[in-house]
Amino acid sequence: ERMLIGNLSLDTSEDELSKFFATVGNVSRVEILKDKNGRARGFAFVKMAKRDDTELAVEMMHNAEFKGRLLSVSPAETTQKKKSINLFGFLQLNH
Repeated sequence: ERMLIGNLSLDTSEDELSKFFATVGNVSRVEILKDKNGRARGFAFVKMAKRDDTELAVEMMHNAEFKGRLLSVSPAETTQKKKSINLFGFLQLNH
């Protein structure tokens, strides 16, 4: 399960972010989001190898300080979840 990481310093590298989250568990992928000119946008996706590690990372790393900023860490919405919400109206979160 992927996490959305926000409030990143614009000079953060994928390697730095991977090492930071590796303190919680095995990181399988890091992707820093960039604009069309290749500049970092201050957001990234991090995927942990195990679901338990993802849950622990959200709990431990949300509001953690990284490079002088407090991170925003939350589970990333998946396409499957969005489809589920659309198929079953009673699960909609925006009531």
